[in-house]
Amino acid sequence: MNFNNYHSNSTFASRVICAIVFSLFTFLFLYFFQADVLTAAQHILSGGITHYSRLLGAILITFILQLLQIAIFSFTRLAKRTHALTYFPSCLILAFITDISPNIATHFSIGAWGWIIPLLLVVYVVAVKLALVLQPYEPENSSSGLFSRNMWLNLLILNLFFLFVGLASNGNDIFHYRMRIENLLGKGEFDKAISVGVKSDESDASLTMLRIYALSRVGQLGEKLFTYPMKGGSDALIPSDSAVTLFYPSDSIFIYLGGKTRKKYRPMQYMQLLQNRHRLTRPAIDYLLCGYLLDRNLDAFVRDLRRYYKIDEKLPLHYREALTLYTHLRTNPLLIYHNSVMDTDYQDMIDLQSQFQNQTQRRSAVLDSYGSTYWSYYLYK
Repeated sequence: MNFNNYHSNSTFASRVICAIVFSLFTFLFLYFFQADVLTAAQHILSGGITHYSRLLGAILITFILQLLQIAIFSFTRLAKRTHALTYFPSCLILAFITDISPNIATHFSIGAWGWIIPLLLVVYVVAVKLALVLQPYEPENSSSGLFSRNMWLNLLILNLFFLFVGLASNGNDIFHYRMRIENLLGKGEFDKAISVGVKSDESDASLTMLRIYALSRVGQLGEKLFTYPMKGGSDALIPSDSAVTLFYPSDSIFIYLGGKTRKKYRPMQYMQLLQNRHRLTRPAIDYLLCGYLLDRNLDAFVRDLRRYYKIDEKLPLHYREALTLYTHLRTNPLLIYHNSVMDTDYQDMIDLQSQFQNQTQRRSAVLDSYGSTYWSYYLYK
C-alpha cells in the first residue's frame, strides 16, 4: 500500500471523523437508551453483587470497543473507502450486549446469537479480504477533508452498522419503561418514576404495578392512577405471578403496605387479609380501594370508601369519578353522590356517546375526550 496515499488528507480526515462518530453514537446509545436495561442485566447476572454505573459503564464500553477497532485496523490496514469496516466487530459486540431479554431473570440464553455471530464474522472476513484486494485500485479523490468521497462512503457504512445495532438491541418500550422506573425507585426518585412513559399507551401488568407503587409513594394514587394505561386489573396491584420486578426488591413493596405473608395470596386477597387483621396502612387503604376500581367492583369500593374516607369534595379525583358513576348506574345506591361539575362532565360524556351508533367510533370519541378518567377505564378499557 502506498504510504503517502495512506496519509492523504481525505483518508486521515475520514478516519478521525469515523472515530468521533462511532464514539459519540456508542456513548449516547449506552448512556441514554440502554443504561437501565444494562443495570438490570448486570444485577441479575451478578446475583446482585455488582451494580452498573450509567456514566462509567458508557465510557468504559465505548473505550473498549474503540480499542477493538484500533486493533482490527492495525491488523487489516483498511483505509480509504472501506475503513469503516473496521468498526463492524465493535458494533456486533454492542448489539449483542444490549439485546437483553425481558425474561433474563427466569431464563438466560444468548438465543439466536449463537449462530448469528459466527455467520456474520465469516461474512465479515470475506468482505475484508475483498476490500483489501480492491484497495490499491481505488481512485484518488479530487476533494479532500470533510468533502471527500472517502468520508461520506465511510459514514454511510457506519450508519448501516448503527441501524443494525438499533434493530438488534432491545427496543421494547415497555421493558425500557419498567427498568427505568425500577432504577428510579431504587434511588428514591419517585417523582421522576411517575413521569416515565407518561405519554405512551403501552403497558403491561408489571409496568402497571410499578406505576401504582410510585404513585402511592408520592400520594397521587387516587388522583392520577387512570391517567395511565392500566393492564392486569387488581392482579397488577402488587408483585405476583403476572406482575414482577427484575431488580427492585419486591419485599420493599410488601413492607411499605404492611408486611409480607408466608403464604402466597392473590393481590386482592392479600389486601383483604390486611384489612381483616386491621393492618391496613394509609397507603394500603388506597391500594385496596384502587383494587376495587381496577376490577370495576363499585359496590365494594363504595362500601369500604365510607369506612376510610369522609365523603366530601376533598376526595381524590378518581374516587369522586367512581362515586358519580356509581350514583348514575345503580337504581338503589348505598350512597348518593352529587357534584355539579362532575355531574356535568359525566352527562357530557353520555351525550358524546349518544352521537355514535358504531361501538368503535363511540369508544374512540370517549377515549379522546375522557381518556384520563375512571369512566373511560370502566366503560372501554
